[in-house]
Amino acid sequence: MERMMSDGRMSFARAQLQRGDLHGAVRTLRQVLAEDPTLAEAHALLSLVLLKQKRLHAAGYEARESLKLDPHLPLGHYAQASVAVMQGLLKEAEEHLTTLLELEPEVPAWWRLKARIRNLQGRRLERREALLHALRLDAADVDTLVELGDEALERGDLKEAERRAHESLLLSPEHEGGLVLMGHVLLRRGRVEEAHEHAVWALRQDATDAGALGLMAAIQARRSWWLGMWWRFSVWMEMLGTTRATLVLLVAYLLSRVATYAAEDLGSEGGATVVETVWLALVVYSWVAPVLFQRLLRRELAEVRLKAGF
Repeated sequence: MERMMSDGRMSFARAQLQRGDLHGAVRTLRQVLAEDPTLAEAHALLSLVLLKQKRLHAAGYEARESLKLDPHLPLGHYAQASVAVMQGLLKEAEEHLTTLLELEPEVPAWWRLKARIRNLQGRRLERREALLHALRLDAADVDTLVELGDEALERGDLKEAERRAHESLLLSPEHEGGLVLMGHVLLRRGRVEEAHEHAVWALRQDATDAGALGLMAAIQARRSWWLGMWWRFSVWMEMLGTTRATLVLLVAYLLSRVATYAAEDLGSEGGATVVETVWLALVVYSWVAPVLFQRLLRRELAEVRLKAGF
């Protein structure tokens, strides 16, 4: 009887987590653990909820507790790997991922975790391969479709990103990730008002969703002529990737120096001054604009105030 009650509460906690009621999920899981502190799965699930609340220390503690109780629990390894990713401990995350895929190689969520780790390691092709493998395991997994759309968006493939967004929203019309992905696609296409509608729709599902708030801040930046230029430039640089973006900046700097020296050789001191001033203005702008965008994003986050039982 007690076991059935625990299972029922665990299912309820998962439902709370899925709909974004993190405070409620924590409360439910603490009730489960108060009755049975040896339930490893409850510790692992609690770790994932705490991780969503950005409570890394507490999430790490619960993940470790779950693995102490059951070293072969897949959810425990998933929780510990997720905590390690958030802490930047990619080697530790990789170890738990390896164990995870040995225990349960056919769970799409584990392959999405692999994709996130590969992305942080800068191994973009392997990230895409992991996501495609996850999709082969379950073609109707909305989270996988959204992450594939995000990956396509980063590559600048708006056509695929839009297709993935459509597919995810057909399966789950109120999925926050799908709405945010479609919003970013629309924003890239210059359809700002439609992107805003998707951001608002996503925030109605979860007013604390970081992706939706980030989209809203990007829309505001896009509407501003001052931040709009930086937003377009940052999107373009993101599509290039780290290596090519670095090369672009290096070439731009070298061209500015060549132009300055050429103007001086031609006896045009004024021309050299103009080139140096323009370059300096661009450098200052590249420092100031991201700071202003982060302030804009923090303001969006600060405006979100929910009751604990939301």
